Amino acid sequence: MSNRRIFLQRGGTAAGLAFLPQWLLAEKGQWSPKQRDWLREQASNDDETLKAAREEISRIRMRDLEIQLLNSEGQPLRQATVEVVQLQHQFSFGDCNPKMDSIFRKEGANSEYLKQYRKVFSSVLNAVNSTCYWTERPRNNMAKTEEYLGEPMYDGFADTVDWGNANGLLVKGHPLFWPVDKAIPDWILRYDYPTQLKFLEVRLRQLVGRFKGKVKMWDAVNEMLWEPAFKNLTSRQWPHLETMDNIVEYISFVLRIVRQEDPDAVYLLNDYGLETPWPSDLTSNTGVKVTHLLQRKRYLELIKALKAAGSAPNALGLQGHGQDWQMPTDQMAYYSEMAAAGLPIHITEFWAHTDHLKKAGVMLKADNGDFTAEQFQNQGAPKYTQKQIDEMQAEYVKNYLTCAFGHPAIEAFFFWGFMGMATEFKKDDLPAYELKPVYHAVKALIKKEWHTQKRLTTNGEGIIRFRGFLGKYSVRIPMDPASNVLSGHSFSLDKHTAARISVKTMLP
Repeated sequence: MSNRRIFLQRGGTAAGLAFLPQWLLAEKGQWSPKQRDWLREQASNDDETLKAAREEISRIRMRDLEIQLLNSEGQPLRQATVEVVQLQHQFSFGDCNPKMDSIFRKEGANSEYLKQYRKVFSSVLNAVNSTCYWTERPRNNMAKTEEYLGEPMYDGFADTVDWGNANGLLVKGHPLFWPVDKAIPDWILRYDYPTQLKFLEVRLRQLVGRFKGKVKMWDAVNEMLWEPAFKNLTSRQWPHLETMDNIVEYISFVLRIVRQEDPDAVYLLNDYGLETPWPSDLTSNTGVKVTHLLQRKRYLELIKALKAAGSAPNALGLQGHGQDWQMPTDQMAYYSEMAAAGLPIHITEFWAHTDHLKKAGVMLKADNGDFTAEQFQNQGAPKYTQKQIDEMQAEYVKNYLTCAFGHPAIEAFFFWGFMGMATEFKKDDLPAYELKPVYHAVKALIKKEWHTQKRLTTNGEGIIRFRGFLGKYSVRIPMDPASNVLSGHSFSLDKHTAARISVKTMLP
């Protein structure tokens, strides 16, 4: 590992300085000229990548549209002032539900805490990932749907699903099958493998069949690159590199069953550990050294093999909660590498760790070159305050989300703990809460910068023109100029929408 890599990994600026807010860039009076030059270089290192991502957003996430408004007789509605309002984004911005599921189980559906939590959640996001673990480790308070044989429990899962649908959120389910011992009930090990497959089939059919049309997206198989095939569960030695044939066999089984129950849902494979290098050497059960680059290669090989078997998923799920923060240039290159699979990509479990910021402060390049590991460990540095850490986290999340939204292969972005990064509910005064910098940064992007709402006036042909983000819209027309009563007419703006559409109104 190079000295530079040691710097990026262990310092308080593990993502480099491209994400640091202006307060830090200004506080360099005590630093040497060489250090100031280095800081300036690092701060602008990824500016071009972020600029390109923002430009790409305009190209891939927006379209020009002409709407001709007609009166009830089919004639152009001339010189009419109308509102064009985006009702829903085509792109999914979501978060997981463990906290709201826990509140539901402890306090019930009418909990004021749950109502306020969900109010904040839906004020920013348009999708929710509802968890439905078969079981989970005993110390984990995640939702368990069949920890005991013959006692499926779907109440918590169903509550999130129903709430999401009632409030216009796309609902995703996670996970249908996770081939790791902590997520498979102990009771299933009493049976032979063919019987175990039958139990798995029942689980898949119950969940997907019961929630058909309500859950539009599923993490069908979770973390297959690191775990054994179902039939080899008892021989697990993490990291477990299963043979490709065995992985294809059980994934094909899962996808065949779920598509029989709901062929219209989107089914993902979901995995981690591909975005940034691991902090230490990992040796698999086969003796192979496991790296993030190896796992990327295996993921692409797996998709190729599944396509050959006629069992490809609808999309690749890429998690994003590694220990290191990922630089914009590396992030975009990673997406392009994985796009070679020829499938859409979903970011599935993103959160931004801050432990490295809490442990260290402002670390700089030495005047005479990189710090050695020993020098690095001994260098004194001021610790970050919690406020500074929150601001750095918000800046990083903002730029990370911008890069994802600005890459043409990405179709959805799900946090894994947005609410934890964005809010702080007061333990002694529930449901009171504080909105943190991450909340404001993400809301400013989704609800303002990437949202379309315009007030326009039709021309002599009854036409309005605008460029908007892809999604569902309403064009709202005053029924009476003297009042504020509007009549809304819905339409969709996507890549298949014609360059001009006509809307016939009720106006004379």
